[in-house]
This record gives sequence, C-alpha cells and structure tokens, in this order.
Amino acid sequence: MRILMLILLTLSLYSQERIVTLSPALAEIVSGLGEEKHIVGVSDYTLYPSTLQSRPHVGGYTNLSIEKVLALKPTLVIGLEHQKAFLEKVSHFGVKTITLKLESITEIKHGIFVLGEQLQKSQETQMLIEAIDFAINNAPKSSKHPSVLVVFANASSLSRGVYVAGHDLFFEEILEICGAHNAYTDDYALQPILSPENIIATNPDHVLLLLGPLDKTDPLSAKRAWLKLPIKAAKERQIRVIQNDYILIPSQRIAKSITTICKALQ
Repeated sequence: MRILMLILLTLSLYSQERIVTLSPALAEIVSGLGEEKHIVGVSDYTLYPSTLQSRPHVGGYTNLSIEKVLALKPTLVIGLEHQKAFLEKVSHFGVKTITLKLESITEIKHGIFVLGEQLQKSQETQMLIEAIDFAINNAPKSSKHPSVLVVFANASSLSRGVYVAGHDLFFEEILEICGAHNAYTDDYALQPILSPENIIATNPDHVLLLLGPLDKTDPLSAKRAWLKLPIKAAKERQIRVIQNDYILIPSQRIAKSITTICKALQ
C-alpha cells in the first residue's frame, strides 16, 4: 500500500503543469483560472497578480529568450499570435505550446475557454466568461452617442504623435458597449499614430487618456496639454485620465475596463 501511494504521488507531481506565459494578459488568465501556482516563468511587465512579479522573467514582446524558457523546464508555453515563430522554436524541444489572439472581446473569451480546457478548469472558465458578459450587459450607456478618442500610449507627447485605438482592438468594442463610437474613422486598423493636426481633424466629443501603472506620464500635465487643443472635448472639458493596472490588459479583467470606461463617459 505504501509503495502504491508513493507511485501515485510521483505520478501526480509529474502530471502538474509547469507553465510559462509570454504576455501579462496570459499570466492573468492562467491565474484567474486558479493555476497561478503552476506558472514558473513570465514575460516582462507582468504585474498582476503581484506574486508573479518575483517569478523568473523570460523577456518581453520583442526580446524573448528561448534559453531562459527552456531552463525553466516548462510543460506548457503560452504566447500570442505575433509570437508564433518563437513558439514554434520552443515546440521543437518537445514542449507543448498554445498560441492565442487577444485583440477583441470575443478572442479574449475564446482564449479563456481554450486555456480552461487545457488546464481542466471548466467551472473557473465559466465564471470568468460570465463576469465579462455581466459587465457588457450591465454597463452604463451614454444617451448622447459621443465620439471618443482613446489614447493608450504617448499621451503627453503631442509633438511626437500619440497612439490611439483603431478598429480591430477591444477598445472600440467597449466604446460601442458604452453607447459611444470611435472618433478615429480612417482605415488603419490597430494602433494608428496621430499628430496634433490629425487629432484636431477627429474633433472628438471625449478623449480618454489611458495610462498603465508603469507609465511615468504626469496625468495633470497630460490633461493640461490636451485642454489646449481646439477640439470639442477640450472646449467641453471632457478629457479624462484613467490610470490603473488593468485598463490596457486584454484578460478577464476587461470586465473592469468596460465598467470603468463606460462610467468615465457618463
């Protein structure tokens, strides 16, 4: 009996996943599914949950290290679509990989489902997806259908150009959920860079300046710079700064982003 228990314990230990996540969002999803303890390596700028900050880092979006990944002896490496070439290299060493796309709300929910199936966390999967759906269905909606410019990088660098949400990112979907629409109407899909002249041409009713927790931008200075522009949002003083650790992350915490952005537009 004692030998049998030892065998079962050994098999259980070997069956546990050793997971490396190649983006902060993927680390959040795996943790949200209750598998944080099995994450042995994370990408740079992984801040949530805070306990993951002390895990070994394997690089960022453009400087991932296959040596650092393999040194962690992972059983599963999870990355994003633009990291597919790196994941293919990892798979050559016999490590299972999963590639996900997290640019839309549907893709985020699908990513949660895929990882939930892989990690056998059906109940947790359902809870995370239901929380997103609840936020969508209960978000406060504007009756004025305002045009909104969403700025998510270089918020205070008007002279160098700012990054705004285009048409293939979840920010535009959130605006629609809130009863608003994207002030950016040109064809460029993902992350267009706008000069002051381009910004003035969009003439938004609202501007949302989204800052991550590591962004060193001074919120008040950034807001003052935008209030000087000859746009409706400045005239009506509808420039909002939102800074927290989830607003830019395409994980299950998009449920919080939906609520936060919709409230900011009221």
